[in-house]
Amino acid sequence: MALPEVEIGQFYMGSRLLNPLTYLIGLPIDQVNFLACQFIALGIGIYFREHMSPKKASFTQRHLVELCVGVCLTLFCFGYQILHVFAEAAIAYVIMLYAPRENFHAIVFVFSMLYLSIVHIYRQIYDYGGYTLDITGPLMILTQKTTSIAFALHDGTQKSDDQLNPDQKKQKIVEIPSPLAYSSYVFSFHNIMCGPLVFYSDYIHFIEGTDGSYDPPNQGQNHSKLPPSPNDAVKRKLISALINGIITVTSPIFYPVSYLTDDEFLYKSSWLYKNYYVLVCITLVRAKYYLAWELGEAVNNAAGLGFKGWNKDGTANWDLIRNIQIYQLEVSNSLKVNIDSWNIQTLIWLRRIVYDRVPKYSTLAVFMCSAFWHGFYPGYYFTFCGAALATVAARLMRRNVRPLFQGSGQSKHFYDAVTFTFTRFTNVYVTFPFCILIFDETIRVLGSLYFYMHILCIGVYVYFTFIQPPKKQKSEKKE
Repeated sequence: MALPEVEIGQFYMGSRLLNPLTYLIGLPIDQVNFLACQFIALGIGIYFREHMSPKKASFTQRHLVELCVGVCLTLFCFGYQILHVFAEAAIAYVIMLYAPRENFHAIVFVFSMLYLSIVHIYRQIYDYGGYTLDITGPLMILTQKTTSIAFALHDGTQKSDDQLNPDQKKQKIVEIPSPLAYSSYVFSFHNIMCGPLVFYSDYIHFIEGTDGSYDPPNQGQNHSKLPPSPNDAVKRKLISALINGIITVTSPIFYPVSYLTDDEFLYKSSWLYKNYYVLVCITLVRAKYYLAWELGEAVNNAAGLGFKGWNKDGTANWDLIRNIQIYQLEVSNSLKVNIDSWNIQTLIWLRRIVYDRVPKYSTLAVFMCSAFWHGFYPGYYFTFCGAALATVAARLMRRNVRPLFQGSGQSKHFYDAVTFTFTRFTNVYVTFPFCILIFDETIRVLGSLYFYMHILCIGVYVYFTFIQPPKKQKSEKKE
């Protein structure tokens, strides 16, 4: 007798080979396949690092392993939807080859975002509000890769060094990657499932073994120039992934997101209880992202990707593609630090592709690009527009109010306590629509909270912009 399969969206296109496990562990097949692919990549990554290092295998061999294993894992997890990865990557590559040199990077950006958007829209049509894992996840990472390559290539071939900032000089590409190197980068087996994003120049340094050329702090004693073992970093991140996995599985039992739209919550709970529930519920929801990113980083580190150099105390730093700073995010008393600690590689991508190149309205442009990249659920736009508004208000508060509380230790502690509290509530207030997704339900929850954070942020903006604008100083510390 066949074991019943855990319920899942009927449009999942990946392999059903592991269906029996869905019954045994209580996870749907899409999540079982994802975890299986990540642990397979972890094992292959360890072998790849130890037996196919740049000293033991040619660059071509390393590229081929990255490509072939990555294609197999993608095919297993997403089935024929892998064709979307081939299509977007191939067309973007052709554009980089043959489009006009002065604006090929912009064409790649428009094409890649448009292709991703079409897939997002199609996904919303056939699985509206669903959470089934499909090819949109890898396509989001791919879009970051194609656009970052295009802009780095444009910087390296169409601009002089005096037109580039230091980061652009470091990331620039002076010639188009070979088809093999490009395909290897696209399908990198330890990076294809959920990233985190690695930029092309860093990836090539990893393939060629030049990512270990950082001078160690005590060279000639107990360090060499070769990348050290990532085992400690891998263990630490796997433990973090395990803890967050347990939280992810157990927290919905006590604090389900679905309760946010329940009539009992909306109409019978007090305003204070609603804020308490949103705070705890959305804080716990973050664990599933911590799980995916910590596991993703561990897999990349196990393969040898992620060495950033040496810390001042002589320890190895394996945070080159660090995507989350959990402690900083959870205890920060600054909204800027809070935002900067989340999805870090995407923030770097947005800075390099949008913020540094759109000087006017750069903050709004970044948030809107991020929203389009995520998809078209209304909840995303509530989140990113709310985050943009809160960011502007937080800057004004910091600039105008913080100096008033720097006179004594007590006043500083009071200011820190207040900003810590507001950062916690602002974070969950602007991000819960990201979990609800749907317009009507988001409006109902916001209405039950009386739109209080929107009103506060707008009030801060109006007051410090029109009623009591700050006096401009000759020099002002950049926020």
